[in-house]
Amino acid sequence: MSKEVTMRYRMSDRDVFYGGGVVNGARSITYMGDVADRLMAKLYGNISRCSKVRKIRLFVPCHAGDYMEFKARLNEEADGKAVIEVRSFKVCELPVDPPFPSSIDMMVDPPLSTVAIFEYDIPKNEKKDTENEKNEKKVSEKSKKSRKRVRAKREGK
Repeated sequence: MSKEVTMRYRMSDRDVFYGGGVVNGARSITYMGDVADRLMAKLYGNISRCSKVRKIRLFVPCHAGDYMEFKARLNEEADGKAVIEVRSFKVCELPVDPPFPSSIDMMVDPPLSTVAIFEYDIPKNEKKDTENEKNEKKVSEKSKKSRKRVRAKREGK
């Protein structure tokens, strides 16, 4: 199974926080967390919990209309922790004088915009959960049988 997830998103006017159409870096970090969650769900079937953010680096600002590509990759698994590195790249941007409102310029060599390293707790083994479910079923079956016995005694059978 691939240990990588990719997502693309076009920053819109509603993402703008600063003057000049600049998008707040926290918006990119939020999407990076979403991509890391998707990778955890893909690998472990559960997003678990982000226990630590090891590093955040902002390099190139993004603007409304820019297409961002977010790539999450599992770096290591150790001691019940999964270390995920997420990088964002500016793959398209708005041209200076666009001929059409929807015009974009594809970046030949997309610049690295943001890097983040997240540490997640690896979810507990799913086998333990299924054993607990089996035990719960046994208990519920026993309680059904005991209820039947109590009803039978009340009815005098």
